[in-house]
Amino acid sequence: MSLRPVPALPVRVIRALARAAALVGATLLVAAVVTTVWSVLGRWLAAAPLLGDTELVERLVGAGIFLVLPYGHLVGGNIVVDLLVRRFPGRLRRALAAGAELLFAAVAALLAWRMTLGGLDLHRYGETSMMLGLPTWWGFAAGVPALVLLALVCLVRAFAPGQGQAPTGGGA
Repeated sequence: MSLRPVPALPVRVIRALARAAALVGATLLVAAVVTTVWSVLGRWLAAAPLLGDTELVERLVGAGIFLVLPYGHLVGGNIVVDLLVRRFPGRLRRALAAGAELLFAAVAALLAWRMTLGGLDLHRYGETSMMLGLPTWWGFAAGVPALVLLALVCLVRAFAPGQGQAPTGGGA
């Protein structure tokens, strides 16, 4: 039994969403760097660090990393250790790769589900950060959609290998 090819439109949409999420994530990571530099310079030049800098940086970095994960996986940016697998026949290697993608999709979906529940609890109890009073659940608001997108990327890689990957060479 052979699988029917995955339609190109959903693959293109998932790829575009992953790329957009990565751009937002990279922007958040740059904002974390700027926040850190601003705070250090303020502390050094005027003895006036940025209030709550660590809270801001931890939220920016956390959200940034989650948002970059789907695109990083889409383009094969993860490290793969295949000491034994590379000696297997091509068909078996492809089947193992698809199985690993399905497992990764399940883990990403499980994490999204549990983070949804955790974020809802944090929202219900009104937990906030100590210095700035930022709602803690906001971090989950970036992580959950990114994990759902990661699960979709894994499914694309499992059922349409090569289709979802960004083109090599020029831009991504």
